[in-house]
Amino acid sequence: MKRFFYILILFTFCSSFFSSSAKADDWKIYASYHNPKKAVKLNGQYFVLANGDLSSYDPEDTYVLTYDKSNCLNDFGIYDIAACTATKSLVILYKNGNVDVMDESNYCTNMSEFKTSTLGDKTLNELCISGDEAFISTNSGLITLSLKNYNFKDTYKFDTAVKSCLADSKYIYAKTAKGTYFGDRSLNLLNPNNWKLMSDAELNADSRYSGLKNENISDDKALANADKYIPESPIRNYSYKLNMIGNRLLVAGGNFYFPEVDYVGTVMRYENGKWTAFDEKAPIAEVGQNTYMNVTDVVQDPNDSEHHWLGTKRSGIYEFRNYKMVKHYSNDNSPLTSILPNDKYAHYYVRVTALNYDPEGNLWMCNNETDTIVKILKADGKWIKYYYSQLEGKPTWDNTYFDSRGWAWINCRRTTNNHGESGMMIINTNGTINTQKDDTYRFITSFSNLEGTTYSPDLWYCAIEDLNGAVWVGNTAGIFMVEKPEEIFDKNYQFNQIKVPRNDGSDRADYLLSGVPVKCIAIDGANRKWVGTVNNGVYLISADGLESIHHFTKDNSPLISDVINSIAINGETGEVFIATDAGLCSFKGDATDPEEELQNSSLKVFPNPVRPEYSGDVHITGLAYNTDVKIANAAGKLVYEGTSNGGQFNWNCCNKAGKRVSSGIYYALCTDEGGKKGACAKILIVR
Repeated sequence: MKRFFYILILFTFCSSFFSSSAKADDWKIYASYHNPKKAVKLNGQYFVLANGDLSSYDPEDTYVLTYDKSNCLNDFGIYDIAACTATKSLVILYKNGNVDVMDESNYCTNMSEFKTSTLGDKTLNELCISGDEAFISTNSGLITLSLKNYNFKDTYKFDTAVKSCLADSKYIYAKTAKGTYFGDRSLNLLNPNNWKLMSDAELNADSRYSGLKNENISDDKALANADKYIPESPIRNYSYKLNMIGNRLLVAGGNFYFPEVDYVGTVMRYENGKWTAFDEKAPIAEVGQNTYMNVTDVVQDPNDSEHHWLGTKRSGIYEFRNYKMVKHYSNDNSPLTSILPNDKYAHYYVRVTALNYDPEGNLWMCNNETDTIVKILKADGKWIKYYYSQLEGKPTWDNTYFDSRGWAWINCRRTTNNHGESGMMIINTNGTINTQKDDTYRFITSFSNLEGTTYSPDLWYCAIEDLNGAVWVGNTAGIFMVEKPEEIFDKNYQFNQIKVPRNDGSDRADYLLSGVPVKCIAIDGANRKWVGTVNNGVYLISADGLESIHHFTKDNSPLISDVINSIAINGETGEVFIATDAGLCSFKGDATDPEEELQNSSLKVFPNPVRPEYSGDVHITGLAYNTDVKIANAAGKLVYEGTSNGGQFNWNCCNKAGKRVSSGIYYALCTDEGGKKGACAKILIVR
């Protein structure tokens, strides 16, 4: 019975937490619950902290719950947790200084004063619980919270970092690098002169000190048992680049930013609700733990679903079969080249990124900062190299994208003093992979829009083709459209920059996302653009670019970070996966990939029947692009109509006036865009 109560509380809170047009339950956070670090007991449950995420288990019925921004928490990335027995509440301290206090009903009261304060060094050191108070030791001083009244009480500043503390209602002992300070709470401790620095001898002789305890301790037995209750989840909160193949999501959890940050080699598969981590033992045994770092790409062989290739920032490429490494390719056994070929540690500098298969099954990649950037492992196992003088020595190649013509669009992200301007390389091999003689190519570093404004972006991030054949490009200047890609090799070709009317009566317009650094773009089944930004969250833009349908940030949604690395869409379900610098989350999109032809056999309706307790939308999938859908009752009267988003249409079970329809049988009458094909589905509504 207990577990159903918890579910009810979480569901109720989830449904009212966010007030934006998108509901909180449209979101899912794929937090990692592996490697438990702490467990505390409270109210008959054991709360577990692992990889900065929170779960709990009940030892009586072994039921596991997870907690995140999509249900009850107010932030992401937990530093520490503590059980307060006096108030029967769980204190959740986030890495950014934010604080949640969760009560017995799993409701969280947020206390953000420290997070938003302008104190100096806010580095966290320790969380201490004493009675109904919490004490946060930081590099700027000691902060006290009332867990009874949900407020910050005092901030005691020191001229040195406070590493830890012990306290009760009368006394506080603050441990610092200079020693331990004693404070009598009957005095004004906001005055630094009322704190006494104690010697070790004085401290050891102080009976008051020896009687104090920090109630924030981990339950070792519960922590040992926590491995039995790890929820299905990613192995780590690393998500750099996403690759969607059907219902399978591949995640490369590396890092290719500067200054350099080392992320242990992490590659994962998510499919049918299950997570699989690619084996790490063999690569580590091959090159060492300090070398198998920052996997930036994972691609799947189009002819073998269990054959994968991994690209890395440091150590070449790795071939995997059935999620086990079978071969490592580097400067000593392949045409791949080291940045420092004559160095003793040349094998540490083989940067191979931007992996992708072309339509003929050849594996393309970029060998960063070498004379020959583009290298290709052909389907027959032979290697070829493409040399372009404009690309020689350039760093930070992110993505290789093949459009419907088979042309490669490869972005060089960074402009540097040593290697010149960044840009976008477009290559047309003319179907002859073995020779460059008949190739057409262009490296674009600057361009103008249709009004003659010239742009030279510092950073180029991505390119992707939409359903109408236009290629959309993202860089630090914003988002641009190559409306006629077949003309891209013309010297003076201009990029289209969408102008969005202000609709304020001024007859003026603004460029779409002008000046917003666009890092990644994904196209959904309705030809809408999901746009990930460098530090401004995610936008959903209409197919023509004239409307911003959603703008999700970490402050107005369960999005866990505004720094977006990659976006991928499951075309069968419409789920939009978003890789951030904090981890992976997703949004329940309302567009699926359209069918080529509208027919009854492809239509699916869910839920069906619609029972009294269900209050959501009815989803009709398996439609063709821009299908016209009319909902009629059994008497043939039209009650609702609209157009599909890609292959999906959602009906809120209301009539045109917005009133919920009554019980009965309803028909979805579907006609394709040209009016040539039709299909029908029956829907049963039970009230």
